[in-house]
Amino acid sequence: MAAVTAVCLSTERRKPKTEVERALFLPGGIKGDSHRGVTEREVSLLRAEDIRKAEEEAGFAFPPGSLAENLVVEGLPEELPVGTVLKVGDSVLLEVIEKGKKPGEPHSYDYRGWCLLPTAGYFLRVIRGGEVRTGDPVTMKMK
Repeated sequence: MAAVTAVCLSTERRKPKTEVERALFLPGGIKGDSHRGVTEREVSLLRAEDIRKAEEEAGFAFPPGSLAENLVVEGLPEELPVGTVLKVGDSVLLEVIEKGKKPGEPHSYDYRGWCLLPTAGYFLRVIRGGEVRTGDPVTMKMK
């Protein structure tokens, strides 16, 4: 079963996010995160497997949040089709709205020259809010 390995947020855009034990997910994004209410990309997600692969290529570790991701999840399939709904913990529902960024769209942040969100990241919207914690199970269903 898939599980949350990190929850991260930042009060400033274009800065790395900081790992937190738990966060409140609300329509529009995550309470206290700089991207809440700014765009339809309310939550960003990276698979732990993609981060590990990039760490091997880079030769150094990426601390949670360093790639500007809100969630790191271990155990999800490599491809999450748009429209997939992720249930996180007991109540939070997140819908995949986009994989990566549109071709040519700039990415305003990188960590030591690395950024994964434009190619391997997923952007989600909050369908039903609630608290998300590290260790919460993640299950998938098609909308």
